[in-house]
Amino acid sequence: MSDRRLIGIDLAWSERNGTGCVELAWEGDELRLCRVGLCESMDEIVDWIKPERGGWVVAVDAPLVVRNKTGQREADRLATKHYGKLGAGAYPANLGLLGEDHRGGKLLRKLESRDTTLVEAVEHLSGSRLAFETYPHVVMVELFGRTFKYKKGLVAKRRAGQQELADAIRERLCGESANPRLQVDDVLEKLLREPDPMLKGRLLKSREDKLDGLICAYAAAWLDAGRPLQGLGKVGAGVMVTPRVREIGPPLG
Repeated sequence: MSDRRLIGIDLAWSERNGTGCVELAWEGDELRLCRVGLCESMDEIVDWIKPERGGWVVAVDAPLVVRNKTGQREADRLATKHYGKLGAGAYPANLGLLGEDHRGGKLLRKLESRDTTLVEAVEHLSGSRLAFETYPHVVMVELFGRTFKYKKGLVAKRRAGQQELADAIRERLCGESANPRLQVDDVLEKLLREPDPMLKGRLLKSREDKLDGLICAYAAAWLDAGRPLQGLGKVGAGVMVTPRVREIGPPLG
């Protein structure tokens, strides 16, 4: 496998909220969880990525390329068309909602200034530094066959949904048949183990952000391993790149 670092960024839409950041690394043909963190400002996120350290694949849960002033991107339309009934429809992204200087575009510019190629088609897959937009709920459908109810509702429901996701990660991504397989060690176990029944508020939200970051990082590893990919969207106008297991969406490119 490559020596590129595999980074997932669950980018918050505002600096008032935490951004979940996760880094995986190859150990032979398996994956090890190296770092888990929460950042707020854009500079903190870039510093967390550690741009002085070699190659990377960065998967970001946020619209990176938005050209339309109103309505929705083709990426959002296709995600809702193919995955809406499975609980993974996409919110519409446009410049009217996000603003011209939206956070995804700002992060992309900072990465591109550090010799990073945006992946929107198969011809973009070469290079030591890659970045792409992904969508954890679509990734979950492709990998697990379902989504999980951990974003909204009563605290107990969100806590239970988080644990269902954590259990699915343990079963599907850490099991013997996983490809690539995620190693279970103390760092990963701390993230996946059942939370304190009193966990709520910002601490519960922080765990959600880290779990989403882990799903993004696994999508980065999937790309780096050369596994099948799909692309939802239009090159130049925003493309969501995710694993392609169930042949629901179109192949990348």
